[in-house]
Amino acid sequence: MPTRKQVESWNTAKLSEWAAELETDTQHYETQLGRMLPHFTGTNWAGAAHDAAADRFTEEHDQGRKLSQEIRDVAGALRDADQRLANERRLLLGKVVEAETDPTCPVRLQVADNWAVSGTGTGLSQQDQQTVTDKVHIHQDAINTAYYSLANAISEVGVAITTAAQEVRVRGDLVGEGVSVTSVSPNDSGELGKEDGEALAAWADGSLPDKANTEALEEIAGRLPQGALTDEQLRVLAEGGEVDDLPADVQEYYRGLYQAAGKDGILALSEHLRTEEAAGNPDAAGQLDSLANGLMVVSNEDIGTGRNPDGTLTNPGSYQQLPEDVRQLLESRRTDPDPLEPDVPGGPAAGLQKQWEDTNALAALLGEANPNYEPGTELGTQMVLKSSDMVQDQYTWPGRDDAAAQLLGIAGRNDDSSHQIWTGEGMPEGYKPEETVRSLLGHDWSGSDNGVAASTMVNRITEEAALPADDPRGERGRQALASLGAMLTTDDNGVWEKNKEGIANSPELSAAISRAVSTNLEAVSVPGMPTGFTQSVVYPDGRVQWNGEEANRLMQLAGYDEEGRVTLTAAIEQYRLDELARAMRENPGNVAGELAASDVGTLTGRADNAIWDALIHKDKMEGEEVLNPTDAMYRAKTLGAQVVGGIADQAVGIVKPVETAVGMTGIEAGSTVENAVKKVLDADPDYDFKQRPSEQVMSAQAVDNANQAILNAAYSAGVLPPQLQTEAGPLRIQDIRANTGAWENFQDFVVAQGLSQYIQDYSQSYQITLGRQGGS
Repeated sequence: MPTRKQVESWNTAKLSEWAAELETDTQHYETQLGRMLPHFTGTNWAGAAHDAAADRFTEEHDQGRKLSQEIRDVAGALRDADQRLANERRLLLGKVVEAETDPTCPVRLQVADNWAVSGTGTGLSQQDQQTVTDKVHIHQDAINTAYYSLANAISEVGVAITTAAQEVRVRGDLVGEGVSVTSVSPNDSGELGKEDGEALAAWADGSLPDKANTEALEEIAGRLPQGALTDEQLRVLAEGGEVDDLPADVQEYYRGLYQAAGKDGILALSEHLRTEEAAGNPDAAGQLDSLANGLMVVSNEDIGTGRNPDGTLTNPGSYQQLPEDVRQLLESRRTDPDPLEPDVPGGPAAGLQKQWEDTNALAALLGEANPNYEPGTELGTQMVLKSSDMVQDQYTWPGRDDAAAQLLGIAGRNDDSSHQIWTGEGMPEGYKPEETVRSLLGHDWSGSDNGVAASTMVNRITEEAALPADDPRGERGRQALASLGAMLTTDDNGVWEKNKEGIANSPELSAAISRAVSTNLEAVSVPGMPTGFTQSVVYPDGRVQWNGEEANRLMQLAGYDEEGRVTLTAAIEQYRLDELARAMRENPGNVAGELAASDVGTLTGRADNAIWDALIHKDKMEGEEVLNPTDAMYRAKTLGAQVVGGIADQAVGIVKPVETAVGMTGIEAGSTVENAVKKVLDADPDYDFKQRPSEQVMSAQAVDNANQAILNAAYSAGVLPPQLQTEAGPLRIQDIRANTGAWENFQDFVVAQGLSQYIQDYSQSYQITLGRQGGS
């Protein structure tokens, strides 16, 4: 979608200029059309032949008039688009100006090119800090609303122009055929799609006299529907709803096109557009998107053109609407006795090679679908099954893992597909979820996307598990969350060893598991049960718990990637600070007693052990010392503390730009913690893990972290003495230690709160006792 710079540079008046040109040409056409009928008046010609000719000319004149009206409809659609987009643009940019010139905000706010609002300042009072935060949120909400309105308008005017242009093409084909048609029907669009599909199939099979001439491909690409779904329709799909107002002519055109073109015709157009895009054709990328988007639309069971009397969708999408040879390609398996096309010149080996190439090409095309376009549920499950089969193939053909990752990533957009794959619900008899899921999550994705696509399976669970209890998706997400450990950490048939190795080489997957654990620490332990639970279960109130050993192993899988390690340590640090602040706020006279049953110390130790096991295992896998495990552990813990400390005292809260403000399930797609983790890692991308910090430095840093945690928690609870804070927040422990009076005040506060032993225990959790780390 457009950036701020792009929107500012728009000149929507060009649409009205184009409309005026069309109307001028149409007027000339109508003038010529009007000269047809006078030829039959004032002549000596009479009789049946005269009457037949006059009738035919009258029919063509009438059809020509209808064509001219439909061209005028296109002009009207263009003019409407100009007015609507100009208005939406004005409103959006007006919200930007309001944000950047708000006189009531203590600092000047800024709006970035991606529409994100931000504002920073130094020396602000606590009240001004809160005002800035509130203003950022207020203006971001206003800009987001205007942005989404513009995005929806772009989609809707695109559909309106495409529909009008399609009707012009249908009517134009009827002129000269002696056919009298009052209006254009969806079936007419379907016939046009079929004609285009047949042309693609003919070009692909070489039956055209001049295959080097790609003019037919370019004409068909130019006719592909643009913006098949509006942003509002995409939002409905993302929230698990149904779209019942897809234009019927768009649906029928796509269906006719794909069925007639078949696999080879579709892939031929895809290859042509990819070549054109590489050559600098500015239209090719959008046309390639439209070709891929259509496959999503016609396959999606939640997209129809209306409602039946019983409330069901009219003409819903279906996997069966895809060409048979496309479905055969997706459903082919490595165990098949013969390739799909055994008669390819060169024998079975050549046939198998072509099948691999077609699979790669189809995956690449599907990967071009715009991010919010979801495949149908059955198409999604078929893509996952195909991906699973591919990564288990003994032949690693060129591009295999890239294609498998593309199929898996596109399938991951459909949460229902992911749910069926994970649980087996709705799948054919004999399907075994564990085999499919483990083959994908335990695969080494280092040769392709590092586990990005596979991580969607875990991310779906994490997002759905956070939904309210009355949301059915929330219940199924929590059930899947409870089964995460059993799916990944069982010792049966070498599953644990394979998953460790695969995830160790797939950092994005490790980070996704870390987010699942970090946002559900109560599933690992709770106060009074620090060592965890005996079984994995979901309680009626929505609480999830993992078996203790499964939880430990999940934390180990989270520890293979640095982002995963820092995310986990930051989550535990935040858990600790929240617990401490709550105790100070609710029981200030007995903080130590309030913390007596705390599980956070044991939780920290369990996470330390798990991360250490991951580091030692990865070190052994590499075969040489690529990182110092002790240093990596220390860095993860100190950066975790840094992340939480930064969140606690920042003047302005992080507000996501519009593109990532809301995830597919309605919850935030990226958390403040996740953004902060990436920020601290990006600050030192070339960190040398072979450096081993001295024991003295590690010990001193641990004590500083402990003291700063108390300052942050006390400030959050509203009990920090005034002399230990400023208008900007709590003092830094380094500044306190440099001032004798402030240090004495801090020590008095610690003693009064009964937190001396807490500091000792807290800092001890940062000491890495290597003898206790066994590795597994």
